[in-house]
Amino acid sequence: MDKLLKQVLEKITPSREEEEREQGIAKKVMKLIENLGFKSVLVGSLAKGTDLKGDKDIDIFVIFPRETERDDLEEKGLDIAKKVFEKLGVKCEIDYAEHPYAKGQYRKYVIEIVPCQAGMGTGSAVDRTPYHTAYVRKKIAKNRTFPGEVRLLKQFMKGAGVYGAEEKTKGFSGYLAELLVIEYGSFANVLNAASKWRFGQAIDPEHQWKNTEHLKYFFTGASLVVVDPTDMNRNVAAAVSMQKMAEFMAACRGVLENRTIDFFFPKKEKVPKANEIGRAIKSRGTKLLAVSMKHEKINLNILYGQLRKTEKSLRKEIEHYGFRVMKSRFWTDESGHSMIILEFEVWELPKTEHRVGPSLDMDARNRDDFMKKYESDNPYIEDGRLAVDTQRRFTKAEDVIKKIIEEERGIGKDLKGAKFRILEGKEIMNASDDIMAFLGGFLSITAPTGS
Repeated sequence: MDKLLKQVLEKITPSREEEEREQGIAKKVMKLIENLGFKSVLVGSLAKGTDLKGDKDIDIFVIFPRETERDDLEEKGLDIAKKVFEKLGVKCEIDYAEHPYAKGQYRKYVIEIVPCQAGMGTGSAVDRTPYHTAYVRKKIAKNRTFPGEVRLLKQFMKGAGVYGAEEKTKGFSGYLAELLVIEYGSFANVLNAASKWRFGQAIDPEHQWKNTEHLKYFFTGASLVVVDPTDMNRNVAAAVSMQKMAEFMAACRGVLENRTIDFFFPKKEKVPKANEIGRAIKSRGTKLLAVSMKHEKINLNILYGQLRKTEKSLRKEIEHYGFRVMKSRFWTDESGHSMIILEFEVWELPKTEHRVGPSLDMDARNRDDFMKKYESDNPYIEDGRLAVDTQRRFTKAEDVIKKIIEEERGIGKDLKGAKFRILEGKEIMNASDDIMAFLGGFLSITAPTGS
């Protein structure tokens, strides 16, 4: 394992030249902010020395007095950022997290300028960030191997597809990766520990809670709990979905059994051809339907959240009418085209369905309601209950989807104005390489190139 990790570290550790270039850009931006009369601080991986080679993100927080009103902070913060980016000669783009912030691309680096309040260690996630940076830097000062161990974990998480706490991934943030190394001491120790995790695992790096068993009651429903050392009432792992936690646990077990660099740098998957997709569907005996949406460009955190909501709502409504969805996923090019794919076990039903009603020994109201609803279908008694054979409203799954689109039920707010199309068969497969690669993964038929 040591030989493998050394090989990976050589690939992911920034050169001294790269570090100096990044620090130089950060200092330039901070000087421009200072010239406007405000203090700022460099945060994130670059400030902590845990960034990966090739990372192009520079995060700078503008610090406002604690008493600054939130609206005033946002307005002034954006104004400062616009002036800084104007001085740098780059376009300023407004994005949104807990509140608006600005970003721009300068010399191939994405610079984010974010306003925050001073002395707010238990304020918003944004206000806590400088405290996170200070905490991790303090730990680094005590252990010089720490940055390398964190870099290994971050790259491993990237390889496993679980790195990133944003809505797109719902995985592990950089700060969470750092806390795991702090808790377990090294990358190898994280692998060993995480391979044995259970859902609901609770970690308290600074032992702020007397009993970690209490954490599952305080952070109810969390797949993973990692107490923030700067705020005992915050779960740093709140964004981690059960799916991503499971994928990480599986990856840890995998690399412990088969120590290969592919876990850190996965081989690129082949894009399947249309006939391969067609054969896979035929062999599975299922049916694919896709809901294609052409929409305006939407903030990515909002877009992924609304696609996830729409997929869940669509599937629930379809299954309400008796159709069986084996699995569903969504895809987006992140610019203006998104798609929800559904694979059906049952996509067509007979015109008549059998419905079982209340027991004959239940109160009269339930019996009367059932009889009144199905009066024209001649209800009868079956095994002590009222029953009826009635006409289905929908016999084809695509008709349910059409109804949902027409009524805009359960569709994300920003997707309601989209141009919808229901696709099947060759219509789905007559698509871009990105969609074909997505379909290959969805149907489990893709394999890495070179394998």
